[in-house]
Amino acid sequence: MKDHLYQVSMRGDEASPATKFKDLKYLIRDSEVDSLVAQNFPLSDFNPNERLLINGSEQLLICFEQVDEEKLDFIEELKNVKYVGLSDDREIILRFNNEINKDGFNATAIYDFTYDFLDDVFHMGKFSRFCITNSHYDLLKENIEQLLSNMPTLKRQYRFLKNDDKWFLRGITSTRYNNYDNHLALYLTFISLHQYAKINQTTFIIDEAYLTDSEVRAFFRQKDTVYIQNVGELHFGAYLSNNEIREGTFSLELRYTLTNQDGKSFSGISDYVFNLSHSTGINNMKEKLFYSDKINDLKTITLTHIHEMSKLKKLSEDQLYLIFTKIINSTQKLGKPTRDKVKEYKSNNILNNSMTLIEALDKISEITTDIDERLHLERIYNEVIQNIK
Repeated sequence: MKDHLYQVSMRGDEASPATKFKDLKYLIRDSEVDSLVAQNFPLSDFNPNERLLINGSEQLLICFEQVDEEKLDFIEELKNVKYVGLSDDREIILRFNNEINKDGFNATAIYDFTYDFLDDVFHMGKFSRFCITNSHYDLLKENIEQLLSNMPTLKRQYRFLKNDDKWFLRGITSTRYNNYDNHLALYLTFISLHQYAKINQTTFIIDEAYLTDSEVRAFFRQKDTVYIQNVGELHFGAYLSNNEIREGTFSLELRYTLTNQDGKSFSGISDYVFNLSHSTGINNMKEKLFYSDKINDLKTITLTHIHEMSKLKKLSEDQLYLIFTKIINSTQKLGKPTRDKVKEYKSNNILNNSMTLIEALDKISEITTDIDERLHLERIYNEVIQNIK
């Protein structure tokens, strides 16, 4: 994950306390979309002192408070936007003036805003990057100022983040978005998983979570264990992801972890329980979130693949080829050091057909700790499982 102004992580276990439903009311804010969520997913349906069937949810809420800083969205025409210059980090600084805020204020770009804004508004992302990289600051200034002047009525909705009384430009959002921000993603996921757990007489545990001012990721595990003969123990769970910026989505995916008798293990990501864009209407969201059979449907499919896997004693050459090919060709999702390590495993015969699939995937999982790379590998592992005949 990229560095953010605010970021925190947590790890939980079965002993981690669950929060009470009354504590979820702090996740509902004063906005139109929050009101819609509260009306359609009311806390009044639950006993306020009842605890969620999600161990670790209390700690996750505490972590969220640490990154939940002041945010602001508003729509502005370019005639009210002035180019100030570049920061010490060579990010653009813009000044916003309008009839409401006549004094104006400066905001400095962070994350990918400089490129995204200039590319979205003026189609000059690559040109601006060239100018900044090669110190052609006057050329960049001349072009931005001219284009701002030539397109005065063009509107964009900007998202700002406040840090130490300074405003930062975090991204451009669409006016058609409902902005299911992180607080709503947590609220909706907690309610959805709790209801699933209650119907299916189980409990979830939050194994780990990563939160920033823009994003939330959390790994849930069901307390129940499924024993697979000739393989080991299987734990089902879920992976939550929400990204507030631009084309980000709010999603929940089925995840599972398989552990053999020697403690070797790997995790795989199966498929989406739901995957919602920020333009999704509330009725559609309600249908997707509370179709609890989707989790069980995906679990059934995954169990079928794992039972097929249980018939294999060792890796086949075809499976080894598929693993190596998928990983080495993942040039967009995996960094060069990670891919080079797998090439080393291949050339040195560290992964071979004397190993079981669990042993091989356990070994591969050692090559990276980066969360994005881990997730990509888990999706590859699931593809390998699905291709077992």
